[in-house]
Amino acid sequence: MESPPILEKKRYHDLDALRATAMLLGILLHGVISFMGEKYWPIQDTQSPYWEVPAEIHEAGSAIGMELPEEFSPYKFVFMQAIHGFRMPLFFVVSGFFAAMLWRQRGMKEMLKHRAKRILLPLFTLGAVMIIATWIAMITGGLLANMGGETNKGNPSDLWSSAEQGDVEGIYRALKSGTDINVKNKEGQSALSLAVFWRQKDAVKALLEKEADINSSNGLDQNTPLHMATFVADAELVELLLEYEANPLAKNTRNETPLAVVRGEWSSELEGVYKFIGGLTKREFDMERIKRERLRVRDILVNDQRVIRQEDTASTEPERTEKKEFPGGEQFRQYYEKLPDWAKPISWIVGGVIGAIWAGSMVPAFHHLWFLFYLMIIILLFALVMWIAKKWKFRAWADWTIKMPLCLLWLFPLTFIAQVTMWQSFGPDTHTGPIPWPPKVLYYAIFFGFGALCHGRDVFEEQLGKYWWLSFLIAGPVLLVGVGFLETRNVQLGTQLSQGNFKPIVISHLIASACIVLYCWLVIFGFIGVFRQFFSGENKTIRYLSDSSYWLYVAHMPLMMFLQGLVAPWAMPSLVKFLLVCGVTVGLLLLMYEYVIRYTFIGTMLNGKRMREPAAS
Repeated sequence: MESPPILEKKRYHDLDALRATAMLLGILLHGVISFMGEKYWPIQDTQSPYWEVPAEIHEAGSAIGMELPEEFSPYKFVFMQAIHGFRMPLFFVVSGFFAAMLWRQRGMKEMLKHRAKRILLPLFTLGAVMIIATWIAMITGGLLANMGGETNKGNPSDLWSSAEQGDVEGIYRALKSGTDINVKNKEGQSALSLAVFWRQKDAVKALLEKEADINSSNGLDQNTPLHMATFVADAELVELLLEYEANPLAKNTRNETPLAVVRGEWSSELEGVYKFIGGLTKREFDMERIKRERLRVRDILVNDQRVIRQEDTASTEPERTEKKEFPGGEQFRQYYEKLPDWAKPISWIVGGVIGAIWAGSMVPAFHHLWFLFYLMIIILLFALVMWIAKKWKFRAWADWTIKMPLCLLWLFPLTFIAQVTMWQSFGPDTHTGPIPWPPKVLYYAIFFGFGALCHGRDVFEEQLGKYWWLSFLIAGPVLLVGVGFLETRNVQLGTQLSQGNFKPIVISHLIASACIVLYCWLVIFGFIGVFRQFFSGENKTIRYLSDSSYWLYVAHMPLMMFLQGLVAPWAMPSLVKFLLVCGVTVGLLLLMYEYVIRYTFIGTMLNGKRMREPAAS
């Protein structure tokens, strides 16, 4: 590939507006998460609407092999599925386009310098301040959210979060509002199981006094609260649960009683299980305490009269219960045993390396600014690819590679390969750590690369997105089918995985992944067409919002989390609170942008030098 031609400079008002839209949608997305009952978000609002899935939808889904939940969050469907499914990929497409434009106009060296000033410098200066402020806002907002307020009847998110945090008053408020004490979250865990797992003794006592089902098993592996107390090796909780008549003979899907959990000797494999579960739940286990307390827990269970009677009648299986725990369960042990001897140590090494990279990618170091980190990595990869292409004199790609629908012949399979590695949600996974997750780099590099290919081509400006209405029309049913199979996969993870039945889970995941990829590209093409048709001309208001969007996104999180915590206890409709939080956040930050940011060194760092227009005479 020869040196890029120097093209005439052109302002792409439509793509400027499109990039800004992707940023502003991110603010709306973050603003709504507190109303969705998602445990990973630190602020949980008291008004989290859930709608019942209509019977007709259930019947239609069942006819094509879906297993749908009984209810869903409308906010989650609109924002975490419909919008999350395309938002950041769209941003990377536009970023790739503008990176190629800079490369063609200024050369690679100047492009890299420009991107370092606009991405790396804000990330490690202003971004660092905002990330620290976000952590402070998390704590403050969490305190404000727990100051009181009535929850909407039947909403369980407050009960679960209160159980995890040991907030007894929060548990009482949730129960008073009408929440079922035994309601289970999407992982099939009750409030009692959560309180036991997080060793919240006061919360456990409160739930037991309110007659929570002490032998309720969770949906994934059928562990009871006593299994959980045994696993976390809390002797006091084990004694408390036995005092309230917990069944020490209950068995989980691996046919294990609570005693079997602590019967085996401590081993490196067992320690790996704790580390693995700790990574999934973002919890660090005290290994020394667990090793010490397991013996005490074992003694308590061994001396329980029901266990003694059971063992006296020889109905236990000592050979089976003496087996060491194996990471992933018995099904994975069976696969491991089938490996040749030479491959077994390699599997541990490879698994350990992958696990370490994954854990490093999940550390919340960059928080909501993770995309700047990944964008800079991909820009460096872009520079490397262009250098190789120039050195080897590769030919330019043919126009059909960016022409719809032919471009899907290569875009779909490449994106699908990356998408099948992602399990978090409808769309790309989120990794905020300082170690980049390779599948995610590949995923966004595909979108960035496509955007770079589009620059300077007439076929892009004249044809791509031309039939935007058709793209949206097809994307609608693809979204519904994809969400349906994604929810089916999540249900099957609780019902099929514990039985070692992987096939239906894999099938549902593959179908969902295919729909996610197709939906994403269709919506991207649709938005490119819409913005080209309606926003190609210069508009001062839209230009101003485009300029401010970078600042708005970088700075929105601390203020938004504080406001979410402030309004969380308020007894008013969730939609009103959502609009209030987003409106106040954007409004205040726009005022700051005009009077504190735009014409200062911060504005120069984000958008380049801006000068105030002289006042009219």
